[in-house]
Amino acid sequence: MTQPSMSEQEQRELAELLELAKLTEQRAKELCDLTLEIDQKYEKRFAQLKVAEKLKRAGLS
Repeated sequence: MTQPSMSEQEQRELAELLELAKLTEQRAKELCDLTLEIDQKYEKRFAQLKVAEKLKRAGLS
């Protein structure tokens, strides 16, 4: 027994959902990339502050 095929309306709706899913995936990737950039920026800044503090304690600055 075969299942009935989708109507044209159902196919259009499914295509719209697929495009929405693709857009959502792309936006999520962009957000992920942005958060990684921010994380790297602040990790670098934090490391610089730790070095500066060590130098200050050693009396080298």
